[in-house]
Amino acid sequence: MDRLTALRLFLRAVEAGSISGAGRGLGLSSTAASRGLQELEAELGVRLLGRTTRHLSPTEAGEAFYRRLAPLLGELDAALGEARELQDRPRGMLRVLARRSFALLHVVPTLPGFLAAFPEVKLDLSLTELPDIAPTNGVDLVIRLGLPAEKSVVGHRLATARRILCASPAYLARRGVPAAPEELRSHDCLGYRREAEPAVWVFEPARGRQAVEVTGPLRSNSGEVLRQAAVDGLGLVLLPEWMVGADVAAGKLVACLPGTPAHPAGYEAEIYAVHARAAPLPAKVTVFLAHLQAGLATE
Repeated sequence: MDRLTALRLFLRAVEAGSISGAGRGLGLSSTAASRGLQELEAELGVRLLGRTTRHLSPTEAGEAFYRRLAPLLGELDAALGEARELQDRPRGMLRVLARRSFALLHVVPTLPGFLAAFPEVKLDLSLTELPDIAPTNGVDLVIRLGLPAEKSVVGHRLATARRILCASPAYLARRGVPAAPEELRSHDCLGYRREAEPAVWVFEPARGRQAVEVTGPLRSNSGEVLRQAAVDGLGLVLLPEWMVGADVAAGKLVACLPGTPAHPAGYEAEIYAVHARAAPLPAKVTVFLAHLQAGLATE
């Protein structure tokens, strides 16, 4: 019998005045309960209970042990109950680390509704432009581009990788609408910065695959910067639908080559919510995931 069970058994035996009654409360037979108490006494090297055919009572040492043990086990039970409640009920601090561009568009606007629905959850949200982020100690959920390679994490896709080639109406009126990928070589294209490498956009029409090296007046490591520059008429961008879809719908940007799938070479666009592999998942994480997935499904 493990020590914690033996201690609980001793406590119940003193309170019930019966070894068999204490054993039943823990799902133990009378024989197993009696043996467990004997093992505890042998381990401590002291007799804890005085036994007769009709009566059970603690010895002097047993009485002193009971007085010290009862509040300790009470605190332990309270701690275990609190831990179970945090697991089963959405409450406590939820720490989220998220890709900045996605979070500002699709996470932050939904927070008032989430916090109103789950008032016992407190949210600690950190934003980053770093692409290679993963759950670590102190972080419950990471929202990032693509999936990390680690087998110790679980990912839930929030947004697809579809990209939109687009520019502002003013830019297209000034420079013309490209009719084929190769025409982009003569356009101002706003691309992600990758060290000293040139920006390359890869187009995958129904037949063949075409990689086009593009240049322009601005490049950045921030999709937000590129999006705003495109809205301001500085050139063409190739950005995720989750980033520019609303601008296209509002007429701020116009989609070009809409029937040709494309992506910047070396960049992923699928967004995942990633957490450490755990079973079961804390309720605060489960409800936040469901909240994000429901919100994106309605956009």
